[in-house]
Amino acid sequence: MRTPCRKILKKLACCMAGIALMLFAADTWAMDSGKTGFFPKDELFDTILADPKEPRFFFGVHRYENDMRTDFTGAAIGIGESFGLFRKNLGEDHAWQFSINGGLFSHFNMDTSSYDLLNSDYTVGLLWTYRCRSASLRIRAYHQSSHLGDDYARENPDMLETHTGFDYEAAEALASYDLSGQFRVYGGASYLLQRDPDDMDRWGYQGGFEYHGSQKIAAHGLPVLGLDIKGLEERGWTPAYSVKAGIEFKNSSENTRDIKIMAEYYRGFVPFGPFYEFDMESYGLGIYFGF
Repeated sequence: MRTPCRKILKKLACCMAGIALMLFAADTWAMDSGKTGFFPKDELFDTILADPKEPRFFFGVHRYENDMRTDFTGAAIGIGESFGLFRKNLGEDHAWQFSINGGLFSHFNMDTSSYDLLNSDYTVGLLWTYRCRSASLRIRAYHQSSHLGDDYARENPDMLETHTGFDYEAAEALASYDLSGQFRVYGGASYLLQRDPDDMDRWGYQGGFEYHGSQKIAAHGLPVLGLDIKGLEERGWTPAYSVKAGIEFKNSSENTRDIKIMAEYYRGFVPFGPFYEFDMESYGLGIYFGF
């Protein structure tokens, strides 16, 4: 009998033990994110704008057209963040950092009277990031566990029988380069260390580009645009495309706070829950909160 809660707690305990060892071994203390020390305020590797599985706070409404069920209007809610644990400064704009991050991604069917929960994905992981001027690197090891909503499972017993027990541990590496302060390109690969079901192919790839404008437009917001592309060995490497474009509002005196309002489009394999063998197309609007 599977015990997902026990497995998650065990992995969290291992993560916390590693964090405690790292903090014990450190010999400096500083609260300034630009210096060597504990608890830096920001990350060296910037959040990927168009990745639908990037841990962050957001809310969105989309129209979903897919081959696993009837088309529907859905709401997507995400809660997640990265927390810097320790940064080692190697010089001007040159450093590495350990962080922990986690996220919750839930989807609801807005066409039902009770807005049925369809699925929730939970992730938790450790990150090592590195930056040297315009180049940055993120190496992440993380766990994901997926759980079908009760109402959805009751109404779709065939899905309950064939799409339960989906979770995995994965490692990924992404490299990024900033061009002219406004454009960014990135790419990398992922590998499933352990997975359930255990017959899934292990490899995946990810890449894309972003534009962060510097000239204010409507309501003093800055234009943003991102394209994220992913492919899975399990799906024959066929690319899935995620496009987000909109306006970012930020406090000029506090660079870590912002709100983005973006139009969104996705086409490819379903990136949430155990439904990766199905394809979908979606479009809608999302609001993202940066802390």
